[in-house]
Amino acid sequence: MCGIVAFVSSQPVQDRTVHALEKLEYRGYDSYGFAFAGDTGFEIVRGTGPLSDDSVQLISGGLPVVTTAIGHTRWATHGGVTVANAHPHRSFDGKFAVVHNGVIDNFLELKRDLIGGGVTFSSETDTEVIAHLLARNYAANGGNLNAALFTTLAALSGEFGLAITCTERPGLLVAARRMSPIAVGHADGAGYICSDPIAVAGQDGWIAYLEEDEIAFVEDGQVRVGSFLTEGFPERAVEQVPLTTVAEASELGHFPHYMIKEITETAEAVRTVAAMPTAAFAPAAARLAGADVAFCGAGSSHYVCMLGQYYFQQIAGQRTVCHSADEFQGLATLGKDSALIAVSQSGETYDTLRVMEAAQANGAALVAVNNVDGSTAQRMADFPILQRAGREVCVLSTKSVISQTAIVWRLAAEVAAAGAGASGGADVADLTALAGQLDILVQSLSPAIKEVAERYRWIEHWFFLGRGLHWPVAAESALKFKEVSYIHAEAMPAGFLKHGTISLIDEKFFTVAFIPNAAHDPEGFAHVVSSLHEIRARGGNIIGFGHDLPSVFAEDFFEAYVELPSVSRFMDPMIQLVAGELFAYHCAVKLGRNIDRPRALAKAVTVR
Repeated sequence: MCGIVAFVSSQPVQDRTVHALEKLEYRGYDSYGFAFAGDTGFEIVRGTGPLSDDSVQLISGGLPVVTTAIGHTRWATHGGVTVANAHPHRSFDGKFAVVHNGVIDNFLELKRDLIGGGVTFSSETDTEVIAHLLARNYAANGGNLNAALFTTLAALSGEFGLAITCTERPGLLVAARRMSPIAVGHADGAGYICSDPIAVAGQDGWIAYLEEDEIAFVEDGQVRVGSFLTEGFPERAVEQVPLTTVAEASELGHFPHYMIKEITETAEAVRTVAAMPTAAFAPAAARLAGADVAFCGAGSSHYVCMLGQYYFQQIAGQRTVCHSADEFQGLATLGKDSALIAVSQSGETYDTLRVMEAAQANGAALVAVNNVDGSTAQRMADFPILQRAGREVCVLSTKSVISQTAIVWRLAAEVAAAGAGASGGADVADLTALAGQLDILVQSLSPAIKEVAERYRWIEHWFFLGRGLHWPVAAESALKFKEVSYIHAEAMPAGFLKHGTISLIDEKFFTVAFIPNAAHDPEGFAHVVSSLHEIRARGGNIIGFGHDLPSVFAEDFFEAYVELPSVSRFMDPMIQLVAGELFAYHCAVKLGRNIDRPRALAKAVTVR
């Protein structure tokens, strides 16, 4: 969460810094700010709300002409959404400006100490502590910047990605990383720091990724990287990765929102997975076969992992465990006989990376499924699998979720082929058929889903139900619905409803039901039908997403029903996932929500 950019050059960088920061707005858009380093100190420019609302005015209004600048777009953690809490934060002596991603655990202790020494704070943030601490240590060490940095970083507990500039060291930027992604490099004639490579995508140059507990010194013509755990910062060789490997965000084109554009691109993302050679999965499948396998993800990726459990059991005959990344370490310990499948769109999800680190330290093998090349998860993994679904701009993940699900399905199929169990009818040709049906769904059935969404957008409370493979579908669809519509939606397995929550059912409480194809899953179909009859018996209203409308339902059984295409038992959940995305999208559009940047959200969750 939050976005960092910084540039240093022999040429002016003020406008460039604004444009680069706009590209990171999906990481947080509560507030923004810049520190422009001039001959007489810093000029701080800050505001609340998305930078994109103000960028044209900022640039046309005449920003200070500088060759060193840092910028930050914020997702609020410590302190409310105010200009005073927006980054950058300046030290009490005016010599340092700091932007920060992460959480400083001991900031209150440090703040009390600084206040006791006469320092006055102007914000509620943990970040301001870093700026003042740097200034105090700089003075105490007679203006020795390295000593000030070493002492300051050693005093911080928690996680941080930092960009720092100092008025007495013009032409120098400092970056530091502990459990929060930071990259450095050169692009189009400038040294830079960023928290996401998309800030410099499409430019001529290279990028290098900081590892844990590393510091970087970035100048116009030089980048030095070392460990900040040792005084003197012993340097390591910098691996320069060409920026041509960094995917740029796509243009909106004729679409009204990125969310619907990216839903439309889902079929192509599935075709990409279908075209991946067996060799891309075989090493991971060989390690997974017979191992104690665990799935780990957060948010939408957790629901992908839940589907993975069903796929591994039903396709490969292999039992797995699945826990949300934020709770994983209290529930499971992985060792040398274990393998972890970690799923994260960004490859930078804080909780998922912590699970990966713990598993790796205990000797477990790591399989990572991510959509960002060069991400931390991809670099950590023994078996990295890159989705290649294309950049998502919308904060809500859509095509990436389906791509992840298709990859997890392929892993299960390859494990089965490696001899871990029966094939379960898995056929890679099904993915190609799925892609074709997804095109039909988006192009032909979207109007029908839109009509239903708009008709019932006023309903305040929803249940989303499914059973078996369709239970994770219900959970992910409820998440999408509440994320973008701001309406309460609760997901649960269809069979769970009667164990208490059925008491909420009345004519004002609506249910969205994801129903399996009776031909592919007759038992699951029968169980869901039974639950739906229980809802109708209590006056509840049901919107059904299914693949046929058999005679077991009375003509007026559903308040609304959308008949979806069908491919197979294992592909149909992905069809329903896209239908759920469309339902959420059309509801939110009619309600006038901010589709691509819903309130309080960020795409890459890089803090606890």
